[in-house]
Amino acid sequence: MSLYLKGNPRPILTLLSIIAVGVVIGMLIKGVGYFWVIVIPNMFALALTLVMLLAFIESEGVAKAQRRALPMLSVIVPSYNSKTSIIACIDSIRNADYPGEMEIIVVDDGSSDGSREMLKSVKGITLLLMEVNKGKASAINSAMRIAKGEVVACVDSDSYPEPSAFREGVSMLMDNENIGVVTCFIRVAHPDNILKKLQDIEYLTGFGFFQLGARFLDAITVAPGPTSIFRKSVLLEVGGFDEENITEDLEIAWRLRKHGYDIEYTPHAVSYTEVPGDLYSLLKQRVRWYRGKFFNIRKHQDVLFNQKYGLFSMFVLPFSFSAELSGVALSFSFLYIIANQVSWTAQYMGSMLALGEPFVFGTGGIVAVSMSTLVMSLLLMSPWFIVIYLSYLLGNKKFGLGEIPVIGLFFLFYGLIISFFYSVTFFKEVNRSDYTWK
Repeated sequence: MSLYLKGNPRPILTLLSIIAVGVVIGMLIKGVGYFWVIVIPNMFALALTLVMLLAFIESEGVAKAQRRALPMLSVIVPSYNSKTSIIACIDSIRNADYPGEMEIIVVDDGSSDGSREMLKSVKGITLLLMEVNKGKASAINSAMRIAKGEVVACVDSDSYPEPSAFREGVSMLMDNENIGVVTCFIRVAHPDNILKKLQDIEYLTGFGFFQLGARFLDAITVAPGPTSIFRKSVLLEVGGFDEENITEDLEIAWRLRKHGYDIEYTPHAVSYTEVPGDLYSLLKQRVRWYRGKFFNIRKHQDVLFNQKYGLFSMFVLPFSFSAELSGVALSFSFLYIIANQVSWTAQYMGSMLALGEPFVFGTGGIVAVSMSTLVMSLLLMSPWFIVIYLSYLLGNKKFGLGEIPVIGLFFLFYGLIISFFYSVTFFKEVNRSDYTWK
């Protein structure tokens, strides 16, 4: 999908902000030490993790749905240049074990990769052809206007719901008239390289463990784009999806909550989705996600610290912003340490050259940094070992010795990568850069 929202760049202010943050982080490291510069902002994320862990333990879980008659379901699939995945997506929907009538509406949003022509030959679907690419939200809204079902499932064109996903999700939706949307357990479709394997762990924890904990706290923050199941009348009542939003799945969840509707989650409704296979693609995706949160907090300022919305507003949403804060601190601290080590090495080499002595490189400084980092990581990440183990159980994923190297990489490097993405996001927001989704 594609969407472009004009910004108002401020490059000089952004450059000054980068310098200022770097200077402040450097002064803090010299003053209180690297350990505390990282620990203090991460304490918020740690607190959120511990609360979610307690909520997970206290929750009674979610029972599987009993087979019963369910209302007509309209499955909407917005598609833009998805030639490599759209047929598999449609096939997975057709394989649904759904005890009710179901229709599939595919919206081609101005594709140019040949998928448009491919879809014309697919039988058993309703195909809407958009002449101009207007974005995912517009495509869904167009399909919703002709959907016949009482319930609407929105499925990304690179996602593949399990056969039981719709039955589980719709059954939960019909249990309570005040439920506006049921969110699903989103998993990584083909974790066939290291980066995708790392995201697989992230999705297991984020869309599994944390989503279930948030359900117990009544604080779910997003209706994930890959697959979410809505009551159509509620979507129409609140005005459909926001067509000028780069994270429409986040915004619709907040808007449903503001209209008094509940947001539910069942781990038994599983949907697999394709994820970025290289760092640049992951960067683009995550910057859109993270900037979308800033975008929507400006749009819905009244949801922050508003007792009307309970723990969602008073705890989970505010604490989620600690990730950006800790990410900026971690990435700048890492750069500071690298720069400090390079400076020390250059001075040492210069001194040895001046004295005509051979180079003898010591590792004392590096070991000191590594040991403090190790201690800090063990303190901050110890609850995460439990979280990952519980997430594997929730996802019925085997927790064997073969997983240990990937989990090790997840702890050692993936957080640092995401921290740099948070920094990019932060400074794009400071710069008021254009919002793009391509």
